[in-house]
Amino acid sequence: MSLVGQGDAPLAVSPPPPGPAVADAPAAPLHAAARRQMAGGIETQLAALRRLDARKRAGELGLFVALFAGGTMLNRWGLGAGSGAWSHALPRIAGTLCAAVAINAFILFMHEGMHGTLFGGGLANRWVSVALGTTFCLSFTSYRVMHQRHHRYLGDPRDPDDYANYIGNRPLLWAMHYMRLIVGVYVYIVMIPILAYRHSGPADRRRILVEYVVLAAVYAALFSAVPAGLLLYLWLIPLVLAAHMTAIRGLTQHGIAEAADPFLASRSIQANAVVAFCLLHENYHLEHHLFPEIPSYHLAEVHRLIWPRLPRAVTGRSYLGFLWRFFAATLRMDDTPIGRADLDGGKDRAAGRVELIGWEV
Repeated sequence: MSLVGQGDAPLAVSPPPPGPAVADAPAAPLHAAARRQMAGGIETQLAALRRLDARKRAGELGLFVALFAGGTMLNRWGLGAGSGAWSHALPRIAGTLCAAVAINAFILFMHEGMHGTLFGGGLANRWVSVALGTTFCLSFTSYRVMHQRHHRYLGDPRDPDDYANYIGNRPLLWAMHYMRLIVGVYVYIVMIPILAYRHSGPADRRRILVEYVVLAAVYAALFSAVPAGLLLYLWLIPLVLAAHMTAIRGLTQHGIAEAADPFLASRSIQANAVVAFCLLHENYHLEHHLFPEIPSYHLAEVHRLIWPRLPRAVTGRSYLGFLWRFFAATLRMDDTPIGRADLDGGKDRAAGRVELIGWEV
């Protein structure tokens, strides 16, 4: 779904989620107020950042497709040398990692599709997202339905991604965080379509069924044409690695935060440029939740604009840094938001940035 602005450039607009209106979520007014507070005075800049850049998106997507293809070919070349050729172990490891990073990016590209920011046209946005889903066994529409519930109900008991909504026992809740890291993604692959079907209207239910038929046809063709042993090394092992990258990223985004506070519900990691690029700049997750209609390639600029204005945030400089703090907090089951920074929104606006209070790995 898109609108057309000056110069007929498409403006990204998140598709309206099916089901109850946003107004039925008790936390919605808080998030709307936080959004207004951050947007005040920079409306023109934010409007420009909502514009989609099809060339930039195609370039990003092409790069990660090439990374997946290159990693697969490198891995295949290493496999051809035989199991006894240790000199080919490095290409196999490098190829597997490249393919895993690419699959992780495909998941993030589909996430863009859920917000209508992958491509401007509805058909292109949907079917490119469906094609991306074939690389990690998930229907686009089922994922979109559940993800939009997460955005609508963040800070609300109906948020499907907040484990505190399911478990009141503190030790069990902490155990669930670890289950998320270890097996959570595999559970999601099974549960997301089931829950999405339950929360969908008739149109989305039909889309989910069609997309799983497409996935089944693709996998049937793939497994009939490629030996299972080859698929294990060229696709399934990289897929497992990408799954755990996703689990770490997912825990970092909202784990050990404060869901009721829109500024502390989502964590932004100020990662180095390479990591940020590989994550399509989704490391700026607070910025994404405040302005989900802005495409990912503009999130770094959103971060630059709003960071000096924030009153508080949960943040950090690396994913390893977050994990280290998370493991340390486990010993005490300490629910204090990890990486909380009181930023005095605006005091350092003249400097154009706010320094993190130091935890860096």
